[in-house]
Amino acid sequence: MGRNPFIAIRVPPDVIQSLDEVAVQSGKSRSKVIRDLLENCHSLYRFLEAEKKRQQTEKIVLDGNITEWVVSNIPHEVTPDLLHFLGQVMHHAADKISQPEGIGKTV
Repeated sequence: MGRNPFIAIRVPPDVIQSLDEVAVQSGKSRSKVIRDLLENCHSLYRFLEAEKKRQQTEKIVLDGNITEWVVSNIPHEVTPDLLHFLGQVMHHAADKISQPEGIGKTV
């Protein structure tokens, strides 16, 4: 059996943190999680592409003033964790709305 090639890449710290969280949750090493991802790259990439098409994120048009409005109207007691949670809620709601069976239903 031949030697396995070595692949070196630069990865931002937040990606490493996410990778390490997955490794801890699954009881695997960081290297094993990376190998698992690479071994399943064909199906994983097809899944990601299908999700991107399904969610039709390119059709979402945001008003350029949304960020300005959020910054100027955010209560001072709102924490970054709460903002993250609210963002997740918005993504979940958008996902439900984008599904044909989700249109018109209460989220």
